Amino acid sequence: MSKRGMRSCIICGKEYRYCPNCGADNKDETWRYLYDSEECMNVFNILSNYKNNHIDKEDARDQLEALKVSKDKKFTAEIQKQLDEIVKVKKAPKEEAKIVKED
Repeated sequence: MSKRGMRSCIICGKEYRYCPNCGADNKDETWRYLYDSEECMNVFNILSNYKNNHIDKEDARDQLEALKVSKDKKFTAEIQKQLDEIVKVKKAPKEEAKIVKED
């Protein structure tokens, strides 16, 4: 395969073929210009919402967990750094119901 139409995903760095001007690709979703998969696009959107203070770390972590991103998925160094920052947040422990005994 020639290098023509080859792109590199801004989230995971994977090379993929996409040429918005080519007949085979011009009907594809336009997000493919930057991302190799919908999963990468969703990761970007969550990170973007977090960085722009539209969601907090806990919400970002919950949304990332809901994506169920493959454990084998590799990300660029910068994206992995941002993901690590978010994943460090722990959920607040739920308060346990206390049983009060009457004497």
